[in-house]
Amino acid sequence: MDDMWKKWMGKVLSAGLVSAVLLGGYTPADAAGKNIRVALFVDTGQGYRGVVPAVTLTTEKGMEVTLSGPQGKEKLPSLGGEDARFRVDEYHLIVAETGDWNQAQRVAQQMSQRKYEGSIQVAKRGGQTVYQVVSGTYGSFQIAANAAKTIAQATGQQPAVKGPLRLEAGRYGSLKEAQSWQEVFASSGISAYPVLVADNGKIAYAVWVGDEVSQDALNALAKKTSAEVPGFSYKQASAQSYVVLKQDAFGSKNDTIWKYVFSPQVKLSVEPKKAGSTTVIGVVEREQRTYRGEMELSEYKGNLTLVNEVSMEEYLYGVVGSEMAPGWPIEALKAQAVLARTRAAGAGNKYGVANVSDTVYEQAYYGYTKESKDIREAVDETEGEVIYYKGKIAESLFYSNAGGMTADGTEVWGNPVPYLRPVMSDDTEPLEKANIWYQVSLNDGTLGYIRSDLVKMTGGKNAMGLRQAVVSTSSTNLRSGPSTAYHRVLSTLPTGAEVTIVTEEPEENAYSWTRGPYTPAEVAGMINANQTKSNAPRVSASLESLRVTERGPSGRVVEMEADGTRIAASSPDAHRSIFTQGASSLRSTLFDVEEMGTYTILGAGGKRTTYPAGGRSLQAVGADGYADSANGYSDEFLIYRGTDDWRVASKTQKFLFKGTGYGHGLGVSQYGAKGMAQSGYDYKEILQHYYQDVTIEE
Repeated sequence: MDDMWKKWMGKVLSAGLVSAVLLGGYTPADAAGKNIRVALFVDTGQGYRGVVPAVTLTTEKGMEVTLSGPQGKEKLPSLGGEDARFRVDEYHLIVAETGDWNQAQRVAQQMSQRKYEGSIQVAKRGGQTVYQVVSGTYGSFQIAANAAKTIAQATGQQPAVKGPLRLEAGRYGSLKEAQSWQEVFASSGISAYPVLVADNGKIAYAVWVGDEVSQDALNALAKKTSAEVPGFSYKQASAQSYVVLKQDAFGSKNDTIWKYVFSPQVKLSVEPKKAGSTTVIGVVEREQRTYRGEMELSEYKGNLTLVNEVSMEEYLYGVVGSEMAPGWPIEALKAQAVLARTRAAGAGNKYGVANVSDTVYEQAYYGYTKESKDIREAVDETEGEVIYYKGKIAESLFYSNAGGMTADGTEVWGNPVPYLRPVMSDDTEPLEKANIWYQVSLNDGTLGYIRSDLVKMTGGKNAMGLRQAVVSTSSTNLRSGPSTAYHRVLSTLPTGAEVTIVTEEPEENAYSWTRGPYTPAEVAGMINANQTKSNAPRVSASLESLRVTERGPSGRVVEMEADGTRIAASSPDAHRSIFTQGASSLRSTLFDVEEMGTYTILGAGGKRTTYPAGGRSLQAVGADGYADSANGYSDEFLIYRGTDDWRVASKTQKFLFKGTGYGHGLGVSQYGAKGMAQSGYDYKEILQHYYQDVTIEE
């Protein structure tokens, strides 16, 4: 297993993800039972939607491939090797063709940089090796031609559209014989491939010529081929159940793998050959994850679709290890196992060819590498157990952290769930372990955050009584919030830079978080993007107020207003997706909005001093001899200190979101389950704390 992983890590693939929405049909999957079908790549127009033009599978000891189609089910002959790539036989592009490996790599890299797929296909032409940069699979010539124009504009290359129309140049007694005749065509500079054809209960071996896009092109190819390679009775290839065999580079020009280019009318099932007690199969395009069970490849609704069929309990090994960490209390892991089994058992036939996806649209499933001894133990000791409410499988709902209190259904979906009502949740462990960050003010008035171990206190205080410090490390980032993952770098500070400590904040964690601060224009932009989608009134870019107008039973946001205008939301939980910049949305709806910013105070002799505003008003430090006439929130107010007369020169307003919790909050908090397990509760007690009036049964 380790050798296989190391081998993958050494591969350099020039592949990118492509998404499309096309239509088609297929035999639906059965409801989840002893086995479950998990979509790794699929697009049905709902739920998880992600596809790629090709899938690369890799194994430790080789693979067994079975073809199922109109001509029945047949096991394909072994081609040798541990890795293989799979595509549907449709229209595609040859973006570039060259005898120079380095040039092919440059084009493939250029494609990848521009978010286009560009794998390198290896072929023979007139006794020479050529490298073809191949991109995409397309359902029609016109779609492929449009893609060719787009890629040409983006890269400067001149892609050629290729298609699935070919000539058959005879059938042969073995794959080796078909390959020998294919080489005859290649030596004449003609594209030809060995083909596996299902024919009356057996596999036949053929040679097919060309990759043509129209009948006229095929007729022209027939004339050319008859002249250059006479003696064959050429006819149009018409089989429905087939695999065209091509070869792709896999990491280097000397390392090639077979590419199965299969008919849209068939599906291929791939199993790893036995290699010890546990055999797995890896998917390079799925972050090189490894999986138990078998892989099924087909065209479904116009896209290459990959489904992992695996036993329910082995599937749960991967889910529990993806949703919780090895080493968590065993009772928490058991609770997660029951939740995961409940969700899988209740999933039905969501994706047509699969019950669930491997993503958090249902539940995370990252395969074999997420397993561990304690996780397998938790699954095995709860085998078959599912949560029921009044004799029916309950809705299995879980998330990272409740922020201290779980949600009511009305706070998430807008309607109650009879067995899920707000309960206290012991979720604070991430907060207790979090690093401390300082909100600091620079001499020019800039506010930002620095991790506490990167500054050194001087022992001094400013006129407001705030502690003074200096930066103790070189090239220290001043950030917009207390984390490196979600908050942008405002500036880089040198060693010795002077700062004023305004507040202390925990580093962002699964319990507490912040987003922003955002300017009024930034917040208005987020709101207006949402309002436009909802056909609701827009707000001014010079937004002055943003407030929560209604909260649910657990304190979660149910309604909000911006300058008195109601913010439209499809459900209460949708509020957290409204306030999004880039990939950083709000972690929960258990939040407050703080109006904050800075006041620049103009003092005697023109001296300027900047102080934070909002949350820590100027009135809050009145014990030091300061007082203000408007609680620190007015654009114009006087501050008296001795005989000096100070006045506000300017104020900058921003909005800061501060919240607790991570997820929708409905059902089981994973950190809460961990906390209860550490306090001695068993998995059934944990589940029945978060779920009321339910039973746990096999």
